[in-house]
Amino acid sequence: MASEQSPLRFKGAPTRLTATLPSPEGSARSGRLILPGKDPLPLTIRRVRSIAPSLAVLSVRLPKSTRPGSYAGSAEVGGKQIPVVIEVEARPRLRFLPPKVSFRGSPGARLRTKVTVLNLGNVDVAIERESTFCIFDNRGMDRAFYQALTEKVEDGKRRIDRVLDELAECHGGLVRAVVREGAGELPPEAARELTVEFQFSRRMRAGEIYRGGWLISEASLEVEIEATKTVEEGAE
Repeated sequence: MASEQSPLRFKGAPTRLTATLPSPEGSARSGRLILPGKDPLPLTIRRVRSIAPSLAVLSVRLPKSTRPGSYAGSAEVGGKQIPVVIEVEARPRLRFLPPKVSFRGSPGARLRTKVTVLNLGNVDVAIERESTFCIFDNRGMDRAFYQALTEKVEDGKRRIDRVLDELAECHGGLVRAVVREGAGELPPEAARELTVEFQFSRRMRAGEIYRGGWLISEASLEVEIEATKTVEEGAE
């Protein structure tokens, strides 16, 4: 059994954290994790019988918004208390609602839309006021790889060169994303509506459909635009 000088240690993102210790006496399959200032949390106990000496795996779920850091507390198992230390790791996680926006507009258009972003992780996320991303025409990516794999390669030229040449052709340029309303830090468990203006490149060709992903942290909002000859304001 762990002692006060050697606490049981849990480490990981605040989903399911586990730790092992010599199998406690008795048949307890559950217990409680107690952290100062918080309600007790259920603790699950699973014995590993195939290993000698016998071990028990203790697992606990923390609220997903639990901030990174070190937390000291105790576990109640089989009527005994075991000191514990929980090392919570950062877990950034965002979600866009809706996950995709669609536009129609001419090359060089500036189009606005509203999206909601949810912070489902346990760290603040910075929503920058300005950023950029690339878009490619809908058929160009597939065409680039198909032609590179099926066409005869000229002497002195590699297939990867053919792919890159085709990708350059289907590149719709850089899109500048400007957050007109809602920029700044977004704390865990918060939701915010953003007003975003997408400034498209004149590199786009009328009649083509382009797609790309606007990134905030690890989350991506799919952006699609049908390039037309005249600007048609608004998102669908």
